[in-house]
Amino acid sequence: MNTKRKLLLFISGMALILLFTIMNTNTVKAAVTWPTTSFATWTQGRRFDGSLTRNIYGFIINKDEGYYMEEYKDSGNIHIKIPLIAHQDWNKSDNTKYYLVMQNGNNISGQMISNVTRTKIKDYSRTSLWMLDVTVGNIKADKIQICIYDDGSYGFWRTNGVADDGTYPFVMSTPVLGWNNVTNFNQSLKDGIFYVGRNTTLTMNAPKLQDSNVGKFDNSILNNAGESHFFGQNVVNNEIRTTYEITTDVTKLDGIVDGLASSNTNKYGLDTTLTYEIPSDNLTIPLVYGGLKPIVMSVDNLDNTPINTKDFLEASFIDKIISDLKNNHTLTYSWFYSTSDKINDLKKVSTEFPSNTDFKPDGNLGTDWMILSSKNNFTQYLMKQAIEGKKTYLMMKVYVDGKLSTLTNPILVQIQVPTLKVPDKIDFGTISVKNIYNGGSFESLTKDSDKLSLSIPDTSKSTWKVTSSIKENDDNSITKINGQLNILGKNLSATPIEVASISKHGLVDLPLNAKVSFRGYHNPLTPRTNFTEDINWNLSPETPIMASN
Repeated sequence: MNTKRKLLLFISGMALILLFTIMNTNTVKAAVTWPTTSFATWTQGRRFDGSLTRNIYGFIINKDEGYYMEEYKDSGNIHIKIPLIAHQDWNKSDNTKYYLVMQNGNNISGQMISNVTRTKIKDYSRTSLWMLDVTVGNIKADKIQICIYDDGSYGFWRTNGVADDGTYPFVMSTPVLGWNNVTNFNQSLKDGIFYVGRNTTLTMNAPKLQDSNVGKFDNSILNNAGESHFFGQNVVNNEIRTTYEITTDVTKLDGIVDGLASSNTNKYGLDTTLTYEIPSDNLTIPLVYGGLKPIVMSVDNLDNTPINTKDFLEASFIDKIISDLKNNHTLTYSWFYSTSDKINDLKKVSTEFPSNTDFKPDGNLGTDWMILSSKNNFTQYLMKQAIEGKKTYLMMKVYVDGKLSTLTNPILVQIQVPTLKVPDKIDFGTISVKNIYNGGSFESLTKDSDKLSLSIPDTSKSTWKVTSSIKENDDNSITKINGQLNILGKNLSATPIEVASISKHGLVDLPLNAKVSFRGYHNPLTPRTNFTEDINWNLSPETPIMASN
């Protein structure tokens, strides 16, 4: 009897040991099912107040408590910090495995990752908040997802799988992250229109950056006026969304011309780029600041074709400002100008150049426009500046209920005026007294370089004429000794005479063919006396510019 009992117990014990071994072996050696054909649905953790309420394992993104997925770079390695709720003793588990799912184009692949640090942040009832620091290295992929497996006694629940349906048992998955192909989801920035004073947001599918002011303009002056700060993070359609608020201070650009002035006559506004230096992929956003195109006009056709500044302001820029700022407010504008010798000293046009004409340097935005014509004194000032080789810059400021709200980029006003170059000296050398007494004709010794050089702009509509004259009867004038100066086949006198007419555009060179002739002289001459003639040159359109005045 005793023998049989001992044998039975021995056999039963062996069976129990064998059964336990089989069960334990099946659990430990079970294959991990990772997402390999598509991204998994993210496992959202939830925390509930109350000591008896079980928190739900998973990744937690919580604006109220300030828990977000972050990305940073350290010693060349890219890290992702991920907050999640798990067992309070999860660090005692030896079964934790980490996996990276990657998408390139339409292809999905994956690989194991091992360099992960987990740190307990806060204890709750039976669960804790943990922070993972995952070293991703230099993975190249459009998008990624990090998955964690743990079936140990301190690991995850079986139904932590995708959508709690057990598709991937004991696996928790992060939201999908934009990686080497980060997307800008903000439609208002996609229009490319940027004006100072505009506050907007930028949303991207990358983790939060650890820097504070993360957005940088490629223009140092704009960068000084703008700031970009983290605003919030959530998950949309299984993908992370991180939002930054972009603000700009109009007072930091008010009155600045140097460094912002645009001279590209084919472009509205000033091109700039806003860059977010994300470790995995720099997100660059091309923008156009200011909406104003340089004004180009010809000095000779303003009488017939006045300049309407509406044609130099991008319509979508004005529409955007009105749409954003009007909202039952009064929107007005004022134009300001500065000159090349005082480039950042902006003055109000209407104050410096009051006018009774339909000029409108101030007005209501969107309905009034400043008109530049030969009739107003500001345009005449612009012409004078151009003729003297000086530059003038313009900027329009916009006010909401009388308070400065935004402004355009400054522009260079380009008034194209024809230019005329004449020789400094026409040299006839030494002429003997005999030839002056008896008369004769002589060519210039510098005839090869004696020429008029004219440059006529393409925008000119006029035929331009060159007139010349001399001042007769000076003591040492050639006319005093019966001399006659001839250029371009015309004899010069005190009365201006047209010596050339030019209707084509571009550079024009005209040889002077200068000659001096003497008709005979019978009064005494002092030897080695210099006789000179000052020539007055004038370039003007055939029809005077100010004829209508």
